[in-house]
Amino acid sequence: MTGKPAEVGDLRLATIVVNSVDMDRTAAFWSAALGYTAPDRIGDKDQFAKLTDPDGTGPAVLVQRAEQIPTDPAPVHIDLYTAERDRHIDRLVKLGATVADDWGYPADHDFVVLRDPDGNEFCVIQVEAGTF
Repeated sequence: MTGKPAEVGDLRLATIVVNSVDMDRTAAFWSAALGYTAPDRIGDKDQFAKLTDPDGTGPAVLVQRAEQIPTDPAPVHIDLYTAERDRHIDRLVKLGATVADDWGYPADHDFVVLRDPDGNEFCVIQVEAGTF
């Protein structure tokens, strides 16, 4: 099958929302992590900081001001695919992420769970070059 099914129409993944108690720190982290543009503040009272892919190929990341971050894992998170997982984990930790050492990994895992500076979980997944 080529293309999307007709019933999908123009529905597409456009934005990934990340809650934050420190929007400047979180926007700076995700901007540096993904090579996205500097944040564009939008909404009432700068409720959001929108980061965009300069190549126009990836979804936008919207940092949303929050009073607190939920302590339970959020139902939505970001997966980052790469052929150089360990290199990117080192880079992301230097930017302010932490490795979730308390995660129950399966024996043959290809992913590592990290937390951004606000504690939002995301995964860095090892994939073969050219497969994503």
